[in-house]
Amino acid sequence: MALTKKEMMTEIVRAGKDPVYFSNQYAKISHPIRGLIPFDMYKFQEETVRSFKDNRFNVILKARQLGISTTVAAYVCWMLLFHRDKNVLVVATKLSTAANLVKKAKAIYKHLPPWLKIAPIEIDNRNSFELANGSQVKASSTSGDAGRSEALSLLIVDEAAIVEGLEEMWAGLYPTLSTGGMCIALSTPYGVGNWFHKTYIEAEEKKNDFHPIK
Repeated sequence: MALTKKEMMTEIVRAGKDPVYFSNQYAKISHPIRGLIPFDMYKFQEETVRSFKDNRFNVILKARQLGISTTVAAYVCWMLLFHRDKNVLVVATKLSTAANLVKKAKAIYKHLPPWLKIAPIEIDNRNSFELANGSQVKASSTSGDAGRSEALSLLIVDEAAIVEGLEEMWAGLYPTLSTGGMCIALSTPYGVGNWFHKTYIEAEEKKNDFHPIK
C-alpha cells in the first residue's frame, strides 16, 4: 500500500525518534535460507538497542548466532541516517570482521524504501560508506593507529575478547570519545583477564562506566 506524502513524513519522524521502531518496521536482513526478510527483532534485541540509546558505554557478552552484530548494524544505519556528521568506527582483530558489520549496515540502508533514504550514500567503498548528511562509518583492523586522530561519535569493538593489546588501544582511543562519543564492545567469551573480560566483570559490579548486556 503506497503512503501519502503526509504519511511518509510521519513515518520518517517516528523512525528517526526510535531505532527499535525503525529496525522492526524498515530493516531487512539476509537469511541464509529465506533470503531477504524483515528484521523482526526479538525482545532481547529490542532491549539491546534501547540500552544503546540510554547508555553511553555498552559491553555485550554474547553467544553466537543471536543476531547481535545485525542488531548493532541496524543501530548504526539508524544513527547515520537520522543524524548529521556522525563518525562511526568499527574495529576488530581482522579487517574482514569489522568490514562485515559495515557491510550489514550498508545492506540495511540499501533495502530501505526510497522515500526513507533522506540522506543518500555519497561515498561507497568496500570497508566504509558516507551519507550526504556527513555521517560515515568505516571498518579498521586493530593494528596501527585505528581512529586515534579523529573525534568519534561511536566506537564499536567487535569480538573484543580476542583483540590483543586492547588495553593499550583503549587508552589511545578513549580520548577520541571525549566529546561525548559512545562505545559498544561486543564479544563471545574467550579467556579471562583480558580487557573485555575485566571490563564486563567491572561493569556488572558497577566499577566502570560500561552498561553490561548478557
